[in-house]
This record gives sequence, structure tokens and C-alpha cells, in this order.
Amino acid sequence: MPIISDMEIIKSAIFYGDLDDAMSIIRRRQKSLAFYLKKNPKPKNLIYAKFLEALDSLLKGEINLVTFKDKVNNLEGLPEIFDITGDTGEILDSLYYLLEYSLDRYNVKYPDYDGKRCDDK
Repeated sequence: MPIISDMEIIKSAIFYGDLDDAMSIIRRRQKSLAFYLKKNPKPKNLIYAKFLEALDSLLKGEINLVTFKDKVNNLEGLPEIFDITGDTGEILDSLYYLLEYSLDRYNVKYPDYDGKRCDDK
């Protein structure tokens, strides 16, 4: 599945608070990327693996959003992995906004998270 499709599924799962679905996609891709990297270490796969590793750490609460942004923004070649035409900055900006919104809304620290919104009784 193309990277952009993975990202759209992950983003929608995070937005709706279904972190189990988002994490299952992240872990499946990490597993398949590990296999591909052993056979043929393409730079595109390595960049995507590092991106998913940072996203995994963010959703587990091991790093905060600022650290995630720094890691992602420092990945050389990241715009090329999205395989789309247009401004990749907009894709990352929308991802950052969605993550900021969802992390705050659902108290995310996978596997422990509150599926309800913050301050809901």
C-alpha cells in the first residue's frame, strides 16, 4: 500500500480515537519495512521506517510533539516518500495539527488512553 494511503488511514484512526487501529497499521508497516530493509535497503524505506518509529514513540508517550516534529523535520528526503505532487509541507502541517488535537483530546499514551474526550464525565 502506498505511504500516503497508510498515512490517511493512520490519521483518520487517530482523529477518531481508534489508536488500536492506528498502531496496528504502524506495526504492520514497521514489520514489512524491516523485512524490506534486510533484503534491499532503499533510502525511501529507511526514511519511512524512521518516520513510523518517531510516530510510534509519540503515540506511546515516549516523546512529545515538539520532539516528534524535530525528528520528522530533520529526516532528509521525507518529501519524496509521500509520492504525491504538491506541497508536502501542508501534509506535515495537517498531520502535526491533527496529532496535537488528538493527543490532547484523548490523553494518548498507547496502550493506555482514554477513548473519551478529556474532561468528559
